[in-house]
Amino acid sequence: MWIGPAPRPVWLNFDSPLTTTVGTRDAGYKSNVNPGTGGDGSGSAANLGTTPDIAFFTGILDPSNSSHVQYNGRLDFNATSRDLIAFSIYYVPNSSTSINGACDAGGCGDRLMNHFNSTYINRAMTAIWDHTFGSTLVNETRVNAAGWINKDLANNPNGPWGLPQIGFNGTGSITVIGYGIGSFNGFDQWTYAAKDVLTKVHGAHTMKMGGEFTRLLSVDAPFWADRPSYTFNNIWDFLNDAPVQESAQSDPKTGVPSALRKDLRDNIVGLFYQDNYKLRPNLTVTAGLRWEYFGAISEKNGLLATVEFGTGANRFSNMSVRTGGSQFTPQKANFGPQLGFAWSPRQLKGHDFGSRLVLRGGFGIAYNGIVQSNTLDTRFNPPFVDNNPTFSDGQIVYANSFPSNVHSPTGYAANPAAIVTFGSNNLPAASCLKPNQTNGCLDLTALPANWPTTYTYHYTLGGEYDLGHQWVASLGYQGSTTRHLTEHYNLYDVGAVSNLAFNPVVSGIIYYSDDGGARFNAILLELKHNFSRSFQLDTQYRLSHTMDSGSNAYAGGYYQWNLATGFATSDYDTRHAFKVYGIWSPTIFKGSRSWMEKVVGGWSVSGILNAHSGFPFSPNYGLGEISGGFDPVFNFGQFSGGSSGDAGNDKYLPAKYAGGFKPNFRSSATVNATSMFTAPTIVPGTLFPCLFPNPPAALCPTGQQGFGPLPTRPGIARNAFTGPGYFDIDATLSKSFGLPNMKIIGENGKIEFRMNFYNLFNKLNLTNVQNDIMNAHFGGAQNALGARVIEMQARFSF
Repeated sequence: MWIGPAPRPVWLNFDSPLTTTVGTRDAGYKSNVNPGTGGDGSGSAANLGTTPDIAFFTGILDPSNSSHVQYNGRLDFNATSRDLIAFSIYYVPNSSTSINGACDAGGCGDRLMNHFNSTYINRAMTAIWDHTFGSTLVNETRVNAAGWINKDLANNPNGPWGLPQIGFNGTGSITVIGYGIGSFNGFDQWTYAAKDVLTKVHGAHTMKMGGEFTRLLSVDAPFWADRPSYTFNNIWDFLNDAPVQESAQSDPKTGVPSALRKDLRDNIVGLFYQDNYKLRPNLTVTAGLRWEYFGAISEKNGLLATVEFGTGANRFSNMSVRTGGSQFTPQKANFGPQLGFAWSPRQLKGHDFGSRLVLRGGFGIAYNGIVQSNTLDTRFNPPFVDNNPTFSDGQIVYANSFPSNVHSPTGYAANPAAIVTFGSNNLPAASCLKPNQTNGCLDLTALPANWPTTYTYHYTLGGEYDLGHQWVASLGYQGSTTRHLTEHYNLYDVGAVSNLAFNPVVSGIIYYSDDGGARFNAILLELKHNFSRSFQLDTQYRLSHTMDSGSNAYAGGYYQWNLATGFATSDYDTRHAFKVYGIWSPTIFKGSRSWMEKVVGGWSVSGILNAHSGFPFSPNYGLGEISGGFDPVFNFGQFSGGSSGDAGNDKYLPAKYAGGFKPNFRSSATVNATSMFTAPTIVPGTLFPCLFPNPPAALCPTGQQGFGPLPTRPGIARNAFTGPGYFDIDATLSKSFGLPNMKIIGENGKIEFRMNFYNLFNKLNLTNVQNDIMNAHFGGAQNALGARVIEMQARFSF
């Protein structure tokens, strides 16, 4: 073989055909360090011919570009003296071109056959009708539609979708690049909404009442999973059509690869009434009530699969999967009262404020529904789809199994090994378990049957005082308490604590529940001053603390055997936050010389300083560092998961903190943090099949066993330590040139040049603290935020 300058080819000289029968693997392959020689495995020269069969090209161009465009328009029409009709539209196409070839560790190859166009289109339309019935009664009706669409198949009609993705096991330290175009999407989402608000003024009352309805429609089609992918030991086996592994998302009834398209539907309804009542000239009270309903997701063709649990001790062993209908029963009694006031006392406790003091406060209850990105994780529940099973040896279907049209992703042959037999409970029959298998046959994603809506109590109280000479000071309190916040965990962990029997065909249950909570409290200080009409300065300080049971809906807790231990400081908590910002827009020429102002004036300078005390972090141990790779309570084998999988966490908080940690986030020195913390005790759990009666003797020589002991309860709270602080100054300098009064452009036409400075003084802000206690650089920052960035803009407006 020889290598020439790019982009000339690199030839590999293989015999064609190989000396062994098609479908036969290289007999010489032992491992990636002993990868074989092809043919009959003898390594003899008889396996190699003199005709080059494959050419690998180097230096191939990788075209990559993107386009971002926005179109918008608005039309206002006074239909009558009492009717105003307005219409607006936004159309935002975003497109990109690249090589789509990343499908395994080595990629699927940067080949021009994988040239890929992707277009995301966002669009929105709104129509508004304002009708004035009289001087005290006005109605506004609004309807709108918004959505986004991404159709990769339509944008790539010549893509080689009819060829599967091919990957290779490593050859020593070399990763052989695979073949095949990568994943693609097919989404279409619309949100339709209508809202009507009637405003009535009656004496000292200003009343608003109305309602709104939102209809969500979306297509969920994970096309990226419905084409088979194959793994080969080496290039010889690829030439001989002899893969070692196949995986694909399939229809379990037929064994045909399937994306299982779902047309989803959801409704949200709201009704409200509000009354602003001016009790006195210096006292206004606002009272209102809002009712909201967040419907459960349903599927147009009944293609949803919902887990239903058994009762009592049989919660898991008697669970089943229901098809069709909605995912859960939503709460309907979502009444949210709102109450607020604004009072400007002239005198208070003998002190004359002269109407310079304003006191404001309020209390209310707000509701929010669960997001579809959580509930749609149930898309892989049986019996509609078998999520990416892996096949080997005689289970693989490869030769003559691809679509006849190389550009079509449909038409792959059925794999009989992908056909699943289901019981009346819509779970796989026990026959899916193979001899000496150490886990179940699948994982499930489940939701509570009755879903209480997340709600938040929010409350505020504060005062603003005019100090005179254009100085205004304010002091306030703001707080909230949230109930039924979404949590994410492995339900088997909770069941193990109660010693509930598991289901042998189900490895774990990814569970979204409504049993979390959050709390926020803050003191707010502000001082602002108008030095002149052209110069303003504002200073703000916040002392706050926020706590929650998980700072996002996918956060798996550190200790899911007792979920209460997860309620602690939030990931985004910053105790101290300080901000100063100002703007100076001088007017140089006035009056009759305004034309000179358009030329010489038009300057604006603004800046903002942001500083806060830093985000928290949690010192922890990796599971493999303290347990030899075996999960506690129950496991599937070494480094194979178990109780720390399925929405769990493979990190563990220490059992005790002995003190001694002195943060030096800039240091790269070696740190021995093991003396500062005590690791939890983790005993390898019971092998999963040993939890059930009559387990395989080869895996469980002592017969059925109970759960292993729980790990040591955390001795510190999540986010118990504070990371590096933050300091940044941003600024903007702009100059506008006014244009003469002209037709079409009018008298307000101007050209503006702007420079934005981010991190003006190039301050180093550290982030991503190393929190692995066993790491030699524990406590050191691993990354830094952005350096100075200067952005220049030019804008024409009229």
